[in-house]
Amino acid sequence: MSRDSAHEHVADSPVTGGGREMIASRERVYSSRAHDLGRFRWAVVALFVIAACSLLAAVVLTTGASHARSSAQPAGGQGWSAWQPATGGLAGAQEIADYVAPNYRATPASQLAVVTVVNLNNPLAPVQVFVPTGGTSVLPLPAGSTIVYNLCGEGSTNCSIGVGKPSTNRLLLLRREALELALYTFKYIAGAQTVVAILPPGYTVQHCAGTVCAKPQQKSVTQPTTLALAFARGELSPWLERPLRSTLPGSIPPTVTKMPKSPGAEIVSLLTAHGMFSESTASAQDGSTVITLSGPLQPQ
Repeated sequence: MSRDSAHEHVADSPVTGGGREMIASRERVYSSRAHDLGRFRWAVVALFVIAACSLLAAVVLTTGASHARSSAQPAGGQGWSAWQPATGGLAGAQEIADYVAPNYRATPASQLAVVTVVNLNNPLAPVQVFVPTGGTSVLPLPAGSTIVYNLCGEGSTNCSIGVGKPSTNRLLLLRREALELALYTFKYIAGAQTVVAILPPGYTVQHCAGTVCAKPQQKSVTQPTTLALAFARGELSPWLERPLRSTLPGSIPPTVTKMPKSPGAEIVSLLTAHGMFSESTASAQDGSTVITLSGPLQPQ
């Protein structure tokens, strides 16, 4: 929903006085100085009354215009963004996804990913999301306060991005998209405390397995993984108090090649560096889907 501009049309209020109009008679001549002094004092008083009424009218008009400008701010956002969803809940989150996703491009002709919202409360196909709490323990995220976005790349059959090749530049652009989704969600979707963005597959992590990496000449093992980014409202709350475009400059995101040196790249790297996890999906015995986040991973 676009923010509508408002124009104030305020009619000028008539200026009215509080005393009688005094008409001087041209035929009568006042010879008494005392009487002339009295007339002079009444004229001064009348001028003060007119000036006070004019000042009061100006204050009323200014206050009214200020109130009209204040009322023109969008509900909730108060100028935080030029756009905001029309509804809340899952429908509002999907509006956010539909608005943000087309702006992120793998090429000028190809969208980076299609973004859908996962319904964690679907009675026919419930979904649980588990996050690590330290060691080998995991904790389920509350379905009522968690929004999960699934980024499915275009041009392939397995949600990977079918255009171009995986790279750190493209990953950074996806991290920017995930951050923008999270900021919009926390700003406009009431009750959202956690946002998870599952990225398209196609990335690899390096690690040591068995005796590999035990010696300097041995190389680490490269393993494909699906990445996910997790955000908590508390960690992004300072950026909800400043306009979105001061955090992520530009109405159109940068291209893959320009992303590393684009305005805002440093803050994207900072805010997403420690919320990156590997993601795996499995079916539970009760028929529900279980999404498990492992990590966090080292910044890439």
